[in-house]
Amino acid sequence: MEVAVKYSNNFKIKFDGQLVQIDANILVSSLIHTTSVIQEINQFLDSGKKIEIKVKAPEKGSFLIQLNLIETVVETLSNIFTKENIGVAASIIGILVGLIELKKFLKGKKPKEVKQEGDVTIITNQEGNVINIDNRTFNIYNKSSVVNDALSQNFESIQNDPAITAFEITDINEKSYIRVNRDEFEYLSIKSEEISEGERIITEAATLNIVRLSFEESLKWDFYYKGNRISAKIKDPDFYNLIDKGESFAKGDTLEVELETTQKWDESVNTFINKSYQILKINRHIMRGEQQKFEFDDNLENQI
Repeated sequence: MEVAVKYSNNFKIKFDGQLVQIDANILVSSLIHTTSVIQEINQFLDSGKKIEIKVKAPEKGSFLIQLNLIETVVETLSNIFTKENIGVAASIIGILVGLIELKKFLKGKKPKEVKQEGDVTIITNQEGNVINIDNRTFNIYNKSSVVNDALSQNFESIQNDPAITAFEITDINEKSYIRVNRDEFEYLSIKSEEISEGERIITEAATLNIVRLSFEESLKWDFYYKGNRISAKIKDPDFYNLIDKGESFAKGDTLEVELETTQKWDESVNTFINKSYQILKINRHIMRGEQQKFEFDDNLENQI
């Protein structure tokens, strides 16, 4: 018999590994994406409360970030004091953990079967394994592109730091809610995977470094991605609006994007081969001069 996990409004994010410093962009990116998921969950729950996320100072000797979720009333009191709205922050943390657990379970693939029984969704993955998930968690996972984008981008970001061997969410006493090891980061960065007639299309979060620019929509840009040089067209219309408004891009800048990779099956080597790339959406632009390392600081205490 499974024992229900009790969540509080405080939790910790642990970046495991032999870390004395961490790339500031990776840390900030992870916190931003985690915050996006939390706020989207709160919006889905329609709690009538504003959730503030407080970040406490990291501890010496490990890279553990404590986050406190603070509930404040932002609308009338008429819908606040109900059974459903007690412990909103704890519910949010439980759903956050459930979302990561579900992404781990599915490994970027569509469920083989989904059934709902009462408050529980029973999901079978492509390998035939079964998991039971709270209905709210599955509905958010299934319907919210914001949540899926943020979760995928989070794991793609931390994958870029080879010193990080695991990502973990714990309670205030560091009892683990969920742990994701480095060999699972790639699965969790995948947003979707479609296979048909010898072709596979993978949509995933990606961090690209600009090598060559082209501001004509019909031409490709060149990037470095995971150490390899690739060429890709940018299909995000909002991106060209930014250019028209004067935002500058330069060689060496970093883009956090939604990348679509088309692969073809090669019988001679018995595997899928990358054939083309497209950037569907640009989520974040980091200028070259902004990239830095984040050192431990006992006096750090910020609010996202």
